[in-house]
Amino acid sequence: MKKILSSLAIYFILLANIPAIAADDFWDEPMKIDEAAKNQEKSVTNQEFEKVMQFFEKNKKKKEEKKKPKGAPIWQQGSTDNEETPSNDISGVLKDIKEDYPTAMLPVTLITPQQTEIPPGYYRILSAKNDNGYYINFYQGNQLIAKVKALNTGNDHNQKSLNYAKLIPFNDEYMKVIYGDIDCNLEARLLIKQ
Repeated sequence: MKKILSSLAIYFILLANIPAIAADDFWDEPMKIDEAAKNQEKSVTNQEFEKVMQFFEKNKKKKEEKKKPKGAPIWQQGSTDNEETPSNDISGVLKDIKEDYPTAMLPVTLITPQQTEIPPGYYRILSAKNDNGYYINFYQGNQLIAKVKALNTGNDHNQKSLNYAKLIPFNDEYMKVIYGDIDCNLEARLLIKQ
């Protein structure tokens, strides 16, 4: 038992000295570098130092410019509705987004269930809700071209924007209209005129 304890004691003493030996080598290395710096013949002037610092600042600015997101943000912290008072309320921003109604291009003539024809062209699409349910309204300018009853699906169809409108071929006879905004996600099927 005494042999085991004595051999363990020797083992721990040797193990404790190994980091001390390694630490001495670690601390000696920076001293060698500092001694080499002292032996240099040329010293750096303030002007050279400033040039180098300006070079690094330019590179830093370039990297920051690359990291900035492209495009205009929807809302920035501290944006203002009135120039005098900053507002952190985003309801005004969401109202602006909601008023930017999506536009869709209709490549074929569609027929609504009320037998109204919607000719090919560009249409601003809005949603409307009344006691009978939801409707998708097709506008050209300020003129209402057609009003179509729609189903509120709650499915955003994996769209990346808050407001969207798309016309998707359903089959050879029907076209699916999908629309979404902050309040609803609508879907309607319209007959394609043959």
